[in-house]
Amino acid sequence: MQNTAHSGTGPMAIISSDSHIIEPPDLWTSRIDREYRDRAPQVARIDGNDFWMFDGQRIGSVSGRRRRSGSVATKPDVVAARGAVLTHSTFEDVDPAAYTPSLYLAANRIDGVVGAVIRPTQGITNYCIAEPDIFGAICRAYNDWIADFCAEDRDALKPVAMLNNYDPDDAVREIERTARLGFSGGMISCYPGAERNYGHPDYERLWAAAAAHRFPLSLHVLTNYNGPYGVNFAKVNYSLRVNADYWVRMSLADLIFAGVFERHPELVVETSEHEGGWIPYFQWQMDWTWNQRIRKRAQASATPRPPSDYFRRNVYVSIIYDPFAVAARHQIGIDRLMWGSDFPHEQSTQPNSIPFLADLLAEVPEDEAHAIVFGNAARLFGFDADALLKQAGPVPLAVAS
Repeated sequence: MQNTAHSGTGPMAIISSDSHIIEPPDLWTSRIDREYRDRAPQVARIDGNDFWMFDGQRIGSVSGRRRRSGSVATKPDVVAARGAVLTHSTFEDVDPAAYTPSLYLAANRIDGVVGAVIRPTQGITNYCIAEPDIFGAICRAYNDWIADFCAEDRDALKPVAMLNNYDPDDAVREIERTARLGFSGGMISCYPGAERNYGHPDYERLWAAAAAHRFPLSLHVLTNYNGPYGVNFAKVNYSLRVNADYWVRMSLADLIFAGVFERHPELVVETSEHEGGWIPYFQWQMDWTWNQRIRKRAQASATPRPPSDYFRRNVYVSIIYDPFAVAARHQIGIDRLMWGSDFPHEQSTQPNSIPFLADLLAEVPEDEAHAIVFGNAARLFGFDADALLKQAGPVPLAVAS
C-alpha cells in the first residue's frame, strides 16, 4: 500500500465494529427466567415465513439468509412490504455461520475480518418490550447465550451486552456482571421516549457505572422503545428508514445538553448503523443553538463548552456504506470513526468487504484508513491489536486504481 487505502496489495486487517448473530428460535424460551417463559419472544411460522412474536404481535423477522440480496416478499398481499424490516424467510434459510461460532469465524476470516464486535439481531427490536422486569430477563438470557458463543475465540469475538435501560439499577448490575465475563460494551435503546429521555436524572447511576467500567454504550438502529423507527414493526416504511438518524440525534442531543458528558467525561457512547453524513450539520446546529439561544440569552447551561466538543470527545461513530461520513472524517474525528460489515445481515458487505473498503476509502491516506477499519475499534473495544495483526497476514486489496 502506498498513500491511499486501495493503491497497493499490502495488509489490510479489518475489525468490524458492527457485526451481529442470528438468534436460534428457542433462545429466549429455553434460557429466560422460568417465570417469564410463557411470554418470552418466540418464533412462529405465518404464511410460510418465520416471525418473532411477543404477546401475539410480530416484533421481528428472521434475517441472515444465505443469499444476502435484499428482502423480497413473495406474497405482498399477505405480508405488507413497504420498506419494512421484514425479510420473508424461514430459519432454514439462515446461513449456519450466523449462529455457529466456528463457521462464523471462518466466514469473517474469508472476508478479511480478523475481529468482530457482536450485537444481537432480534434482540435489537426486542427493545420495543419496554416492560422493565421481563426485558431485564430478556437481556440476561441473551447475554448468557452470546457469552457462550464468543467463547469460541475471545480474542476475535467481542460481545456487546443487551442492557435494560428501562430499569437503570438492573442495567448497572448487568454492566458489572458482563464486564466480569469479558464483554466489551453494552447496548441501550436508541431512543427511550420523551418522558424519560437520556437527560433524565434517573440514568445517572447507569452513566457512572458505564464510565467506571470503561463500558461503551451503543445506540444501535432499530432499538426504539416503541418499535423500530418509532412505530410498530409491521408499519415501518421507506420514509422512516431514510430518517433513522432522527432518533439517535435526539438521544445524543439529550445527553449533551443535559450535561451528561460534562459530569461523566469518561463515558463513551457509540452511534451504530445510523451512518454519519449527518454529523457535521448536527454538530453545527448544536453549537449554533448553544451560542445563539443559550449563551447570548444568558440562559443556564449544563454544558460550559460547545456541544461539538463533547461529541468529538465522547461519541464514536460506526458506519457501513456512507461516503459522506468518510469525506467528513476530520470533523467527525479520525480517531472516532469506525466501520462494520453488518455480517450476517442481508445488507452485509461480506464476502466482499475488502474490495468494498478499497473503493469506499480510495481517497483516504493509509494511516487514516487503518484507524477507521482497525485501530479505533481495537482501542475502543479492547482487542489485542498486535495479536490480530499477526494473525491476519497479508490481505490483498486487488482493486484497480
